[in-house]
Amino acid sequence: MDYYTQKAKRMYELFLKGEPCRKVYAAVRKDDKYVVIKNAEGRKYKYQLAGGGVEDGETNKDAIIREIVEELNINSKVVKSLGVITYKSNWEYLDKKFDIDNEAEVFLLEFVSYSNQNQFGLEGEFTDNVKGVALVSEEEMCNNVYEFASGGIKFAK
Repeated sequence: MDYYTQKAKRMYELFLKGEPCRKVYAAVRKDDKYVVIKNAEGRKYKYQLAGGGVEDGETNKDAIIREIVEELNINSKVVKSLGVITYKSNWEYLDKKFDIDNEAEVFLLEFVSYSNQNQFGLEGEFTDNVKGVALVSEEEMCNNVYEFASGGIKFAK
């Protein structure tokens, strides 16, 4: 079963139980910039935050640390939670279309080190949707990432 079919199956199982999909995302600060993922052309937002699903038995903090290693090839530490957003997403599994509720906690993380090779990296699940990693200012990130531009997440000063 390929990655997207497995993901759709998981979403369908949650839908049948009436449970939301728990997710985590992170704004990762490296010096005076933020590490974001560049979206492919034609997407509504220029960038996205790294992150993903919370596995069974995993805390949100553990999940975001794992996701950042997997997606960006970096070690980081959690500074604080910036809040939780909720949204619906559309799925299809076994010819059934359904909407799933998502609850995503957004964290501020601090870059510690690269995991290996002293460079950023992305796992294969992104190849069609993204075009690499960028370092951007806080203003650019807040204006061009959904969670900040429209999702209601704010940096507390």
